[in-house]
Parts: sequence; C-alpha cells; structure tokens
Amino acid sequence: MRKISCVSLIVSLLATIGAAQARKVSPTPYDPPASRAIDLVICLDTSGSMQGLIDSARAKLWDIVSELAQAQPTPRLRVGLLTYGSPNLSTANRGWIVRQIGLTSDLDAVYERMMAMSINGGDEYVGWVLNDAVTTMDWSTDPTALKLIFVAGNESADQASHQANFRYVGNMAIAKGIKINAIYCGSHQQGLNESWDQVARCGGGVLSVIDMQAATTQMPTPYDDALLKLNIELNATYVPYGRKGRVGAARQISADTAAESMGVASAPSRVEAKATVLYNNKNWDLVDASSDKDFKLEKIKEAELPENMRRMAPKQRADYLNGQRMSRSRVQAKIQQVSKQRRTHLGVLRKKTSSGKQGLDDALIKTIRKQAAEKGIVIKKKN
Repeated sequence: MRKISCVSLIVSLLATIGAAQARKVSPTPYDPPASRAIDLVICLDTSGSMQGLIDSARAKLWDIVSELAQAQPTPRLRVGLLTYGSPNLSTANRGWIVRQIGLTSDLDAVYERMMAMSINGGDEYVGWVLNDAVTTMDWSTDPTALKLIFVAGNESADQASHQANFRYVGNMAIAKGIKINAIYCGSHQQGLNESWDQVARCGGGVLSVIDMQAATTQMPTPYDDALLKLNIELNATYVPYGRKGRVGAARQISADTAAESMGVASAPSRVEAKATVLYNNKNWDLVDASSDKDFKLEKIKEAELPENMRRMAPKQRADYLNGQRMSRSRVQAKIQQVSKQRRTHLGVLRKKTSSGKQGLDDALIKTIRKQAAEKGIVIKKKN
C-alpha cells in the first residue's frame, strides 16, 4: 500500500478546513424587509393668509395616501400633524403651536383633525414648530424607516429664532435620521428672501415652491358615481368591535361626508385610498385586525363583538368574518379597477388644463418619492 507523506496529509487537511470555513462565512443572500416604516409629519401655517394651503391639504390627502400605497417594500405609514401661527388656538409660550395629532396609522383620525382646522392671523415661528416635530413626536426607532417632516408657510423662517433656530433644529433632525423639507407658498425668489431654502438645506431636505390654489381644482369624471356606490359596499364589510368600534365606524362615515364636502374629486380619491393597504383600521375593525398573524377570534370577549356576532356559534363567527374579508377583497378589486380608469381620464384632463404651477400634493409626492428611493423604497407611479 502506498504511504501518504506527512506533507501531503497536512496539505489535504488544510484544504478541507479551508473549504469548510469558506462555506461557513459565505454571505447569505440579502432578504429585503417585508414592509418598511414611513413616518410623515406635516407642519402647516394656519395664519390668516393660508386658507388655500389648508384647503389643499384637505383636498389632496387621499391622493397622497394612494401614491404612497404604491411603495415597495409595503409601507407602514404613520402621519402626524402640527399647526402654527394662530394665536386663538395656542399660547405665546407654546409658540402658537397646536399638536393636532401625533404619529398614527389612523388616517381617518388625521383627516378629522385636518377638517377641523381653522385660520387666524398671527406670528409664524418655523423653528419652533420644527423643534416640536423633531422632539415631541414618537418617531420610529427602526433604522430603515423613512422619517420626513414637511413645513409649509409664507413668512420669514427666522421669526423667533432666539427661541428656536431652525438651523440648530435641522442639525438635530439629521442626527435622528429625520429629513426636513420646506414648502414655500409664493414666489421662488421670495422664498429665498425669507430663508426657506436654508430651512431645507439645514434639515437635509429640499425646498419646494407652490401655488396654494393649484391643488384645490376639482375635476369631475364619468367614474365618480361608480366609486361612491362601491364605497357603500366597502363600508358594509367593516365589523366594528371593542370600545373603539363605534367611534371608528362613526369617524369613517364622517370622513366620507367631509371628503364629499370638499368637491367632486375629493370623495372618489378617498374611496381609492380606502382600497389600498395603507387604509387599515385594525384598532376597531375585526376584518383588518384578523390580518395580524397573532390574531385569534376566540380571544375576543363576547361583549366586545358586534351584536349580530354574539348570537353566533364559534364556527359561525369565523365563517362570518371570513365572508366579510372575501367581500372586502372583491369590492377593493373593483375600486382599484375603476380608479385606474378614473386616473387615466384625469391625466388627459390635466394635460389640457395644466397651468404649469406646482400644488401641495405635487411637492409632497415628488419629494417623498425621491427621498424614499434614497432609503431603498421604490414608489411606483400609478398608471
């Protein structure tokens, strides 16, 4: 039998060990997250000259939601709302700032607060409201989260800078992974004169200049009535439960009514948004709640169930909930189909009537899409 030399044996052993180590340290393929957090805080000037800005926000919130719903990975959106510049709503030692609502995924609650806003003359302390946004909001701790602030106004950004200077606040925001974007309502040159470009630069964001009235134009389409009828079917699939059920269901209907009051385009836009993944009411609706992997219907106390489900046997309850879920999926699919036709129709109308001026929704969507891409979040353009 042929003898194996010591040297050959050592070489063979080293090769085996090396191969094993290579297999051990070989990088595993990157597994992208199933969803990504998007925290969006909007700071609106509610002083006397800003009615157009407030109306723009009310008219276009649901269009913005529908755009963000196109994001990949699937977004987990929370929105917060601060207002500033109205002395009848706040105090001097609060910088005339009102915390309308903290970061929440309850979009109906955000819309409710937005619809309740009013304007009044006063001092607009940009640095102060930004400081509140950065320091008092419950920002996501997820390092992959997209965290954005949009501050909109039309007066000097240097007011009350001795109390809260936006330059220092911008540095603080960047350190927390938050971008501050400025939206000036007026001419570009005036925005520069009022230091709004510095607000964006110091906060790591961008400056947008808008026409407040551009986003309030309402364009009817032949598809609006069909969407409003589908909305009635969609609402019928909700199953309110627990202490929040009655409030949530009432808020949903109230938001539908409020959207209709904004004009012929706002209500269909809201219906479209309600058919997206971002419109989730798991805190009061059993259908949305049941989408959580840890959800167990049998753990819901009978007293928290809607009255019609209390009389059902356990299997009947599960079958009923599953039926509501399937009905919702069918209605949402119809809404998405009709909404696509409506968007195509609106695209043609806008080309014919476009003034070339940028509205609030244009500024928000354009900036969010760009800054999302920097975080690896792709927001597809709707067809």
